[in-house]
Amino acid sequence: MLNDLKLRSTDRYVAYSVGLAAFLFQFEAFFVHIALPDMQRELGVSGPVIAQVITIYLLGAVLALLPGGALGRRFGFSRVFIAACVSATSGTLLCGYAGSLSVLWWFRLVQGIGIGLMVSAGYTLIPMWLERHHIGWGYGIVSQGAGLGMILGLPIGGLVAHYLDWRWVFLAQVPFFAALAVFAICTLPADTIRKSSANSLKATLARVLRIELFVYCLLMLFLFQLVLGGARYLVPFYLEKMLHMSSLQSSLLMLIYALGFVLSSSVAGRGSDRYGSGKLVQISYMIAGGGCFLFAVCLSEGSLAVVLLLLFLGFAMGLFSAPNNRWMMNSVPKNLVQDVGSMLPVALNMGVVLGVTLFQQIFYHLSLSKNLSESYFVMYSSAGVAFLLLLFLHMRMKSHAIAVSSAD
Repeated sequence: MLNDLKLRSTDRYVAYSVGLAAFLFQFEAFFVHIALPDMQRELGVSGPVIAQVITIYLLGAVLALLPGGALGRRFGFSRVFIAACVSATSGTLLCGYAGSLSVLWWFRLVQGIGIGLMVSAGYTLIPMWLERHHIGWGYGIVSQGAGLGMILGLPIGGLVAHYLDWRWVFLAQVPFFAALAVFAICTLPADTIRKSSANSLKATLARVLRIELFVYCLLMLFLFQLVLGGARYLVPFYLEKMLHMSSLQSSLLMLIYALGFVLSSSVAGRGSDRYGSGKLVQISYMIAGGGCFLFAVCLSEGSLAVVLLLLFLGFAMGLFSAPNNRWMMNSVPKNLVQDVGSMLPVALNMGVVLGVTLFQQIFYHLSLSKNLSESYFVMYSSAGVAFLLLLFLHMRMKSHAIAVSSAD
């Protein structure tokens, strides 16, 4: 059961800093995404060209996740987090003053690297500084921040893009990144740096990979994001091709996913600290699978079917994220946390990237031989089966008594 000790100020400051970083990561993505058509028109470029504004940013973020752990161990995770905030602020400001599209791409790369390092360091700061019985709460704050970023980024980005020049899509975000940098500088605890040689680091990773629960949770994080990311990716295409909605209407409807995510993540973190992570993770598979099956069966219901699907997927994501992260990091000895914390965002983002690519390719080939309705039925029925298989694997692993505490 959850220890009733009150949260320390250090716990709160670390969780709020990382939560704000997660908020800005999603806020920026949705903010710029909704503004792309206006940017394309103002800059006079084609769709594939303006799309590079998104892909280059994501490339920078993903590339930064990989060395984030090594940089944190070398210089300290608090220092890396603060430096990343400054980099993201500078990159965002420079994007607003870019003189050409090619220059904008370079500055987007800088911005993406900064935000990627923020996420990488942040996922490690939570288990480094929070007491074990508050780690679920900490990751819950991160999930809530990400969900609120989705909700606010879309409408605010649309308003800025509609009434102001494209440069303000970036300039309007600068105060938010600067505020996070100042907050982190003033509140994050002093760094604990543990220098490791290449040999000792290799030995440490070998020890971590022998922790069955950690490996299992990392694998399930990757697989869950793969299926959910692919299922979520196909929704806007369904809205456009089957329901003939505009991109703005589709984007606003997608906010239902973010709403479900925020509502469930607000209780999942505390719930996993109090009652354990295993059952909440199990419920998330059931909700996600049920939502996919329900959508496949009720395709003819149109908007109602989409609303239910997005709500189910959002709830499943919120119930899965914080409990699974807490379960994973509580299985690792405290002295090894610095070595493995950055693996979480890597597994998450790689799962989403692979899921989008896989679902996109399968759906494309299906649509060549079947009509759209049949193609969506096959895709979401398959996604439902995949979630049930994850549930089966989860129950099998629990039956082997892989647990970090009696609560789990």
